[in-house]
Order: sequence, then C-alpha cells, then structure tokens
Amino acid sequence: MRAASASAAARALSLLAVLLVALAAPIGAEEPVGEQKARAVRGGVYDKPFSQHLRGRTALGGYAEIHYRWERDDGILEEASFVVPRFNLFTATEVSDWVTIAAELEFEDGGEEIKLEYAAVDLLLIQGLAVRAGMVLSPIGRFNLSHDSPLNEFTDRPLVSTQIIPTTLSEPGLGLLGLISLGENLSARYELYAVNGFDDGILTASPGGTRIPEGRGNFEDNNNEPAFAGRTSLRFGQSAEVGISLHSGAYNVWKQDGLETEERRTLDILALDWDASWRAFAVSGEAARAAIDIPPGLASLFAGRQAGVYIQVVRRLGRGRIRSIPESDFGVGARWDAVDFDRDLDGDSESRATGLLNYRPTPDTALKLDFFRGWSRDRFNVQAKSAGVLASVATYF
Repeated sequence: MRAASASAAARALSLLAVLLVALAAPIGAEEPVGEQKARAVRGGVYDKPFSQHLRGRTALGGYAEIHYRWERDDGILEEASFVVPRFNLFTATEVSDWVTIAAELEFEDGGEEIKLEYAAVDLLLIQGLAVRAGMVLSPIGRFNLSHDSPLNEFTDRPLVSTQIIPTTLSEPGLGLLGLISLGENLSARYELYAVNGFDDGILTASPGGTRIPEGRGNFEDNNNEPAFAGRTSLRFGQSAEVGISLHSGAYNVWKQDGLETEERRTLDILALDWDASWRAFAVSGEAARAAIDIPPGLASLFAGRQAGVYIQVVRRLGRGRIRSIPESDFGVGARWDAVDFDRDLDGDSESRATGLLNYRPTPDTALKLDFFRGWSRDRFNVQAKSAGVLASVATYF
C-alpha cells in the first residue's frame, strides 16, 4: 500500500508542476472578463443558456429531465417505471466586472433529496488568474465539470464518472482558476483548489467493498486537513481538448487533540479526459485510477486500487430536415463503459455497451433513446448480465 501511495504522490507532484508551469506562463492575448472568470469547459458553471439568453445583472435558469426505464437483470425484470432523477435551478450574478457569484440547487428523485450542488464567488485578480471560494465542483475529470443532462447525449452518466470520480462531486473549498492564451488556436485552462476531501465512508458505508462515492459529503472536514484537487487542460481551437486532473488527500481521522491516533491514510484519484470533434462526429472519454491506502487488517476485504474508462462516439445528422424546426438534428452513437472496483482481484467489476438515438429540436433540448447490455462480476467472479431500454427528455429552461 505504501508503494501505491508513493506512486500517487509522484503523480500529484507531476500535476502540480504542470499547474505551476501554466501559472508561470506569460499571459497571452486579451480575453473578455467573463471568459477569464469562469469558462473552463463547455457547459461549465457560467457557460449556460441563461448566460446567453438573459440580460441584466442577475440571470436565472435551470434544467429538468425525466426518464422511462425498462431494465432486466439475468432475465428478471428489475425496473419498469418513470423516474424524475433531477430538477436543477441555477443563478449567476455579475456583482461587478471583477466579482461574480453563481449557485446551483438540485432536487433529486422527485424531491426526496435537495442538494446545494454549487455556490461560489469568483474574484478576478489579474488577467488569467481568479480566486474561487465556496461549494465548488471539484475539477477531477471533465465530466464532473460538465455533467448537465441536456448537454450530454446519453441518458445515464458514464460508470467511471459516477463510481470512481464520483460525479457529482461538490466540496467546500478555495482555490485558483484561469485561462491563458498560448497562441491563436491554443489555450490552457487550470483549476486548483484546497477542499475538504473524502471521509472514511469509502470503507465503512459500503457492504460491497471499497466504494468512493460513499465518502462524499464531508462538509465539515473530518480530519481538519485539506485535500487538493486540480485540473489543467489544453484546448486546440474549438475542436479538441485534453485534460489531466488529480484529487489527493487523507480520508481518515488520524489525529486527535494534536496526537496521532492511527496511521494517516490517503485516497488519490488521477484522471485523463479528452473531447474532440471533426465534421459531424464527436469523440469524448475519460479514464481514472484510484489508489486507496487500506489498513493492513482490512486488505483482504477492501480494494486498494480501482480504475475505469469510458469512450463514446456520436454523429449528428439531418440538421434542418424538419423545416418547421430548422435548428433540429438527430444523433446516433455508441459508448463503452468499464469499471474495475478491485484491480488486485478477478471479479468485482462492471462493463456496459450502450447504443444511442436522440433528437434535438434545439441545442438546449434532447429526446433520447438508449439501448444497453451490461456485464458485472461480484467478488467471487460470478457473472451477471443485464439489459435495458432507457427513454428520456432533458431540457434547459
């Protein structure tokens, strides 16, 4: 486990070096104030339809989605029902040319859970450098920063982006972000925050083994020691972006009243993401690895290494074929998902292949139809198969 921690520490130092190089680079061409303050990825905090459609000091908006899910697991009908997974409201206010505040409130599962997904203040210090403080979206992977349902082509979110990352990952924190022009068609974006990190729920809250999503919600830092999350990316014009990110910190309570009560144990997540378009084709994906420092007595029960990947290809076609809706088009695509919850064990894994057909009357609204086949293995390497049809509607408003 120490070797895994050392390897993760080396990766953390490498990422920090990349971020420092970006910060130290000469500031390039002039960028609009709004661009400098926020736009890290398409569909990010300030790149919302309300920012384009409304005027004035404060903008309001949101999005909603509804699913119909028909799923079978090993031939047994598991679900056939309508679901309202989320209804989100967001707002952004230009306090001044240098200060912006934005927030997003999410109502999940028909209102059973209400969550403050984002609420932060941005202060532009100099061109290319801003401070962000509040409830932030951790910059670990691209999907966590750009996960709105109307924006994404498929009904369900990728497995690696929910089970290893895990999206949506919101944390109280403070940090720096910005955009640097490196040439006419090349720019660098960076985000680096100190955050509360995960707690030991990754082990104690899951009977199925190590599950990183169970360690979210550490709103009052359990060990009084910040974790760090950062992402840096290169964007080539408007056609391609590649990013690398890391989330690293201790997850256990290892010190009380100034005295060390147990060994400090860390969780490190390293992610690589990519997004590219060529003509009517769009290719995107994300790969992530997690290293979890497990107490020796629990090493046989909990995984110390996890990984996952997804890659998807979507082609848009038929734009304007419906003459009464000239902005409309259709999409066909496919996605492959795979997650390994224990890289040292045969089994405890899941994979899925999904086919897609969707229709967008406008870029802000999507009607989606997905077909998937899934394969999962438990810790005893026993395989189960699943299949399903998902229909959904998602729209900004």
